[in-house]
Amino acid sequence: MDAALERFPPDLTAQAERLAAEERRPGPRREDPELPPQAELDLHGLSATEAEAAIAAFVLEARAAGLSKVLLIHGKGNHSPGRPVLEGVVRSFLERCPHTGAFGKADRKSGGRGATWVRIRPKA
Repeated sequence: MDAALERFPPDLTAQAERLAAEERRPGPRREDPELPPQAELDLHGLSATEAEAAIAAFVLEARAAGLSKVLLIHGKGNHSPGRPVLEGVVRSFLERCPHTGAFGKADRKSGGRGATWVRIRPKA
């Protein structure tokens, strides 16, 4: 095994780049249970337009405060005709926001499918 590693050393640079790209890629991920949300925003009762503006302001405030993980509470859509409205607004916003990274469904005690945890990218 050692001889093989000497002859064909692992490309650590490529592996590091791959891991960094994976972290930057938006989209749902498993939650990191070690880091609880440091702030939350409840979107219940807001229209789609109001919710998007509130999320934008909240993410900017969280980033300015140096927070790493936040929780967006959008509800399960029980009172929405058809698909849940706010859940779609949250997902759409997070997929195109340059200040957020990984996100996913919250664990059961934090709201389950009625809430989304979000990683906030640090200021450069």
